[in-house]
Amino acid sequence: MIFQKIRNDNNVAGYLLAFLGFASFSGMDVISKKLVETHSLSQVLFISGIFTLLFASVLAKPLGGFRVETTKILFIIIGRGIMSVAMIWLTLFALTRMPLAEVYSIRFASPALTVLLALFLLKESPSHLQWLSVALGFMGIVVILKPQGNLETIAASVALGAAFAQSISIIMVRAWRTHSTPLADTLIPVGILVAITGVFMPNGYIPPTYREWGLYAAAGALLALGRLCLTYSIRMAQSSVIAPVQYSQLLWGLLFGWLLFSDAPTPTLLAGAALIILSSTIGIWDARQRREPRES
Repeated sequence: MIFQKIRNDNNVAGYLLAFLGFASFSGMDVISKKLVETHSLSQVLFISGIFTLLFASVLAKPLGGFRVETTKILFIIIGRGIMSVAMIWLTLFALTRMPLAEVYSIRFASPALTVLLALFLLKESPSHLQWLSVALGFMGIVVILKPQGNLETIAASVALGAAFAQSISIIMVRAWRTHSTPLADTLIPVGILVAITGVFMPNGYIPPTYREWGLYAAAGALLALGRLCLTYSIRMAQSSVIAPVQYSQLLWGLLFGWLLFSDAPTPTLLAGAALIILSSTIGIWDARQRREPRES
């Protein structure tokens, strides 16, 4: 099985997988942002979701097959799937009205929400360094957003809703991580996404060009990779360890926004990004410190 040799509670491995997962999500967001310029949001999510299901199904055997222990767990995964659908849909809606970096900045309320939800719902006890990591990341977001003052209200509210939906989804995976396979955790939420968006797609369907089919396939592959990496990372590490890694998405947002959408980074954005880099650095250092006592 993939990652079989990696211990189930390896905070460092979980941290690194989360970094790769969030990078994949950023790539998928960029492609989707380009596609919605000519296609409806429901069509983009539907076709990308179909490709995600195909790519994930190819890895069915190494991912443990499709197994859910009880009907209760199935309903829990369906609930998480609904949260995931909300997160993806709300994020891409916000991206149609705001630059990548601004949407990600608002979405980064999610790590702080995740740590708080893990504290009250999962009884996890974040370390002082984990709290510091989240606080520094939040400070970076404040630095980025405070001088702007011109954020689109609806888009900003939608992005905040996406942050809450993502936090709930992460907590649900963490709470029931041993009762289903990674394949089930990936296929069920994406299947719900395809089912919901398929209802809204027929009236506004626009046949993709060959180039656009390639973009759809790439978006689907990145979504599959991101979901699998994030699922594994949450199974391996504490939610409070994974939460600060999401801040790395802002760096991808700054880079992609600059290179692909001519959104040049301002000194304020760079200052906030520096705080976020420091946040992630502290997070990985703390993960290593937690690993060493178990290995000694």
